[in-house]
Amino acid sequence: MADRNDYLQTDYMAQMIHIDDFDEATEILKSPKFLQGAYGLSRQTMMRDTLTTLDGERHWQHRHVLAQLFTKQVLEEFRSTYLLPIIEQTLREISSGPRPADGVARGDLAPLVQRCLHRLGAAMGGIDGLESPEAADLFIKRVRGMTAGFTVEWTREADPDEVVRRGLAEQEIFRREFFNPSYERRAKLIAEARAAGREISEVARDYLSLIIAHLGGRFTGDDDLPFREISIFLTGATQGTAHSTVSFVLRLEKWLAAHPEDRALLLSDPEFLRRASFESLRMTVASPARIRTASEDVTLSTGRVIKAGEKVALLFIQANTDPKRFGEDAADYNPHRSFHDAAPWGLAFGAGAHACPGRPMATGTLSLKGKAEADGSMVALVRRLYEAGLELDPENPPVPDPSTHYDLYTNVPLRFTKL
Repeated sequence: MADRNDYLQTDYMAQMIHIDDFDEATEILKSPKFLQGAYGLSRQTMMRDTLTTLDGERHWQHRHVLAQLFTKQVLEEFRSTYLLPIIEQTLREISSGPRPADGVARGDLAPLVQRCLHRLGAAMGGIDGLESPEAADLFIKRVRGMTAGFTVEWTREADPDEVVRRGLAEQEIFRREFFNPSYERRAKLIAEARAAGREISEVARDYLSLIIAHLGGRFTGDDDLPFREISIFLTGATQGTAHSTVSFVLRLEKWLAAHPEDRALLLSDPEFLRRASFESLRMTVASPARIRTASEDVTLSTGRVIKAGEKVALLFIQANTDPKRFGEDAADYNPHRSFHDAAPWGLAFGAGAHACPGRPMATGTLSLKGKAEADGSMVALVRRLYEAGLELDPENPPVPDPSTHYDLYTNVPLRFTKL
């Protein structure tokens, strides 16, 4: 298996100041003097003018549109209307498939999680047509193909430009197969609602609909910007959570093997899985490093000086294992951890202007203290998998993905003893 930390030695990272202190990283994330510094290749094409790459007033206007998707009421609707039924549908697809001679249902955590979360992400993003397993898997292929182009900085391939070209090709196929029909349907519904004098909020219940409803107002840009915005939204809504969910199960199973007395808590203590997921998120990153560029000379509260134009690489794993915040054993996974003056997931969702807006959906709470009112998407899925008798397949260990500096897995074989 490749060294997952070798990205620190890449030419890309060598140009930057590395920040691994929790307080310094937080200060930089919250400072308006630091701008988005990542996506050097893809931000000129695939991601041009999307929320992820914007700063300043236009960023806040577009973020206001997206924020309407993450209110408590809307999140509860998505949880009950989409998330829980999607999980049940995906488990039915596994249960109805062929079984080996022992009669125990088999599955693979990596594609299972992808199928669930892509269906949820599509519903939230406003993309139709994922009802069948075949359509869902085709959609996953398109989103993952686009994601490789978006995150080209972390590729292990020799020709980054070729990675972007493939990403652009996948993006265009996604436009034809999924985006265009979904856009046309929503534009018609919104036009009909306006003509009838109805509240637009009655039909604008997903991100694409919200964008259409705000075109020319809070959401401004060229005619293709809604397409690019939904493309990158789908990556953010699926890939990070899917990766985090797989890592969560693997960490939790390792913990339970060493602490078998905690296995009973999976189904008897609702808070145990939530705490365990937050602890895993603390040790998981959406990208190997978050990149920011100083817009002017800055002196941090620690005295560190960063010159205008210099790039900083915020190393979240190192920051999130700061003993000052998470204890002397901060580098270890512990679902029962106590923490000091920090969110239980640390900086997993970032902070400041570019903080992940989907955190409430992933965690189940609007609170930065981790007081969850309900299961987030990760826990809802994992809880149901354990209810179905999830076990790692002892004869087929997980297979890491060698193509990227991300800590990903291509296969995580499972058994389901209660399906």
